[in-house]
Amino acid sequence: MYSLLKRLLVGRPIATTEQEEQRLPKWIALATFSSDAISSTAYATEEILFVVAVGGSSLALGLARLVPLSIVVAVLLAIVVSSYRQTIFAYPS
Repeated sequence: MYSLLKRLLVGRPIATTEQEEQRLPKWIALATFSSDAISSTAYATEEILFVVAVGGSSLALGLARLVPLSIVVAVLLAIVVSSYRQTIFAYPS
Protein backbone atom coordinates (compact mmCIF):
# COMPACT_ATOMS: atom_id res chain seq x y z
CA MET A 1 0.00 0.00 0.00
CA TYR A 2 2.80 2.41 0.93
CA SER A 3 4.77 1.76 -2.26
CA LEU A 4 1.67 2.29 -4.41
CA LEU A 5 0.90 5.59 -2.69
CA LYS A 6 4.52 6.66 -2.98
CA ARG A 7 4.59 5.85 -6.69
CA LEU A 8 1.39 7.83 -7.26
CA LEU A 9 2.72 10.90 -5.41
CA VAL A 10 6.38 10.85 -6.42
CA GLY A 11 6.46 8.77 -9.60
CA ARG A 12 8.62 5.91 -10.74
CA PRO A 13 12.29 5.73 -9.72
CA ILE A 14 14.78 7.11 -12.22
CA ALA A 15 16.81 4.45 -13.98
CA THR A 16 20.56 4.55 -13.48
CA THR A 17 21.10 5.30 -17.16
CA GLU A 18 18.81 8.35 -16.95
CA GLN A 19 20.33 9.84 -13.79
CA GLU A 20 23.05 11.81 -15.55
CA GLU A 21 20.49 13.56 -17.76
CA GLN A 22 18.33 14.51 -14.76
CA ARG A 23 21.06 16.15 -12.67
CA LEU A 24 21.39 19.89 -12.48
CA PRO A 25 24.79 21.50 -12.97
CA LYS A 26 26.24 22.83 -9.72
CA TRP A 27 25.98 26.47 -10.75
CA ILE A 28 22.23 26.12 -11.44
CA ALA A 29 21.50 23.92 -8.42
CA LEU A 30 23.36 26.24 -6.05
CA ALA A 31 21.54 29.33 -7.26
CA THR A 32 18.19 27.55 -7.13
CA PHE A 33 18.33 25.69 -3.84
CA SER A 34 20.89 27.35 -1.53
CA SER A 35 19.39 30.80 -1.16
CA ASP A 36 16.23 29.49 0.46
CA ALA A 37 17.60 29.06 3.97
CA ILE A 38 19.40 32.39 3.95
CA SER A 39 16.47 34.35 2.57
CA SER A 40 14.06 32.71 5.01
CA THR A 41 16.26 33.83 7.87
CA ALA A 42 16.33 37.35 6.48
CA TYR A 43 12.55 37.50 6.20
CA ALA A 44 12.13 36.17 9.73
CA THR A 45 14.37 38.83 11.24
CA GLU A 46 12.56 41.51 9.22
CA GLU A 47 9.24 40.42 10.71
CA ILE A 48 10.71 40.32 14.21
CA LEU A 49 12.02 43.85 13.70
CA PHE A 50 8.57 44.96 12.52
CA VAL A 51 6.92 43.51 15.64
CA VAL A 52 9.53 45.15 17.87
CA ALA A 53 8.97 48.51 16.12
CA VAL A 54 5.20 48.27 16.61
CA GLY A 55 5.66 47.22 20.22
CA GLY A 56 8.13 50.04 20.77
CA SER A 57 5.77 52.62 19.38
CA SER A 58 3.02 51.58 21.77
CA LEU A 59 5.41 50.91 24.67
CA ALA A 60 3.14 48.04 25.66
CA LEU A 61 6.11 45.84 26.51
CA GLY A 62 8.25 48.58 27.96
CA LEU A 63 11.80 49.47 27.03
CA ALA A 64 13.25 46.92 29.43
CA ARG A 65 12.05 44.12 27.13
CA LEU A 66 12.38 45.87 23.77
CA VAL A 67 16.06 46.81 24.01
CA PRO A 68 17.32 43.21 24.51
CA LEU A 69 14.99 42.03 21.71
CA SER A 70 16.36 44.71 19.41
CA ILE A 71 19.91 43.66 20.19
CA VAL A 72 19.11 40.01 19.41
CA VAL A 73 17.48 41.03 16.10
CA ALA A 74 20.51 43.14 15.19
CA VAL A 75 22.80 40.17 15.90
CA LEU A 76 20.61 37.93 13.72
CA LEU A 77 20.74 40.47 10.90
CA ALA A 78 24.53 40.60 11.20
CA ILE A 79 24.62 36.80 10.91
CA VAL A 80 22.42 36.94 7.79
CA VAL A 81 24.65 39.59 6.20
CA SER A 82 27.72 37.52 7.03
CA SER A 83 26.13 34.41 5.49
CA TYR A 84 25.28 36.27 2.30
CA ARG A 85 28.81 37.68 2.08
CA GLN A 86 30.35 34.23 2.53
CA THR A 87 28.06 32.72 -0.12
CA ILE A 88 28.83 35.48 -2.62
CA PHE A 89 32.56 35.24 -1.90
CA ALA A 90 32.53 31.45 -2.35
CA TYR A 91 30.46 31.54 -5.56
CA PRO A 92 31.08 34.91 -7.25
CA SER A 93 29.54 34.00 -10.60
